[in-house]
Amino acid sequence: MSKEKELNVSEALGFTDDLMFQIVMRDPEICRMFLNEVLPHLDIQDITVRTQERIAFNQEDKVSILDVLITDSRGRRYNVEMQVAHKADMDKRARQYLFKMMEDGFLRRKQEYGELHAAYVIFILPFDPKGKGLKRYTFVYTAKEDPSVELNDDSALIYLNTKGTKGEIRPELDDLYRMIEGKPTSNGKLVSRIKKSMNNYRRTEEWRQHVMNTEEVAEAAKQLGMEEGMHEATVAAIHKTINMLRRMKCSPKQILQELEQDYDNEFSEEELADFVKNA
Repeated sequence: MSKEKELNVSEALGFTDDLMFQIVMRDPEICRMFLNEVLPHLDIQDITVRTQERIAFNQEDKVSILDVLITDSRGRRYNVEMQVAHKADMDKRARQYLFKMMEDGFLRRKQEYGELHAAYVIFILPFDPKGKGLKRYTFVYTAKEDPSVELNDDSALIYLNTKGTKGEIRPELDDLYRMIEGKPTSNGKLVSRIKKSMNNYRRTEEWRQHVMNTEEVAEAAKQLGMEEGMHEATVAAIHKTINMLRRMKCSPKQILQELEQDYDNEFSEEELADFVKNA
């Protein structure tokens, strides 16, 4: 097997690793600094942060689990997602997350429409989602007849493309891109705080166990061959997801819904149901 095709465990366990990303983004100051780099015009100050937040308003709803859900002191809501794999349904997933946040913020009696809070969904992507080379893609409602005319509803979907080469972004955000890409950084305030958080967590027993599990998956991939190994890695990821959702008191039906959202391109509904039943 060539070196280019070997699974890189150390790369998998950087900022883009699911567990590491959750731990780092639990720090409100990191979240605040990050949001102000992405949306500097909002001047975001006090915030609250929740990770792995479940959003479903009744039993029939598909459960959405947001990586990071942030609310600022003015009621504006932000969902930050780390997405490492390019999936065909990513645009619709982003829309689902945005609409769920909007639904959670619907007006109460006697409130005016102007009191509706802004909602933003931000995906951090180590790949180019649209193939145009932009460092950032910001999607808002515009008039099809004249794209310069925007619908002022205070919402946006934002894709941050760490592979991008076109367009301008703020220096601290560019530094974060470089860190994700494994390139030298200037170690500005945001990246320095992220690195410190990562280094602190790497000293914990929880992280050591996570590394061991990931290394076992990588070794299995090497021994079985890339195609079979990646299948084994996916199965291991599914079992981790099921265990996490069970700890969150999700029902079997809700767990199956979440698995279908992430793995329906690789496994049938019957196969995923078997995972839930036998895990």
